[in-house]
Amino acid sequence: MNPSYSRQHGFSLVELMVAMMIALIALLAGSTMYLTTKQTNRIQQMQDALTQDGRFVMHMFQQVVSQAGFRDNPGLALGNDYLVPNSATSVTVGFTGDSISGVECDGSMSNGNKRLTIALNGTSLQCSAQGGAAVNWIAPSGGNGTEVASFRLQYGTDTGPNPTAASIGCGNTITPTTRPRDCVPDTYDLVVAQANQTQIMAVKACLVLRTERTDTSLAKPVIKDCSGNDIAGSASDNRLYRTFRTTVLLRNR
Repeated sequence: MNPSYSRQHGFSLVELMVAMMIALIALLAGSTMYLTTKQTNRIQQMQDALTQDGRFVMHMFQQVVSQAGFRDNPGLALGNDYLVPNSATSVTVGFTGDSISGVECDGSMSNGNKRLTIALNGTSLQCSAQGGAAVNWIAPSGGNGTEVASFRLQYGTDTGPNPTAASIGCGNTITPTTRPRDCVPDTYDLVVAQANQTQIMAVKACLVLRTERTDTSLAKPVIKDCSGNDIAGSASDNRLYRTFRTTVLLRNR
């Protein structure tokens, strides 16, 4: 009786190579999808950080500047230091806090006579109380933060004409018959002479933020600063930029 031998079957070399090729393609597709998703998530995080930081600064700027000239008794004359345009990147706001609605640089309630200064300091935007330490609204954090690429203030100045009814005019007094001008900004200036500060009706702010984090996949044109000039290296620095603007009317006149 002849012994029977069982025949063994397996993959041929061609089949093995085809299987390996399919597995390699699947692995490559999965890796590409993973890297694309990771990159998209990274850029989204950078965008979110810019949006949150920009909205925070605009909110704080509006709160601080809008309280310029506030006093407990509206019948009191408006002080000459209710808003001092130090420069195109710095402004000082004067008011009297009432522990209810007035805010400090850090957002806490304020009380008593206050003078808060908002100013650009390098790539940081800071707010400081007279005699107090500066509070960073925006500041670099060593790689993962947001920094200021451009900041500019313009002061809306009312130069006239005189209103037909004196009682609806604006001025540094509570006497209706001596209120000149029409309460409408005629020009927006980078710096206003000290003698004309009582004619300031509004403050316009422009802020350009950029991420400290970078991503080599970013492709963008040259970014403009608040004066409309090119920001050097902005087209190739692999950073995200975003511009924020606001205008605050001075209501406590």
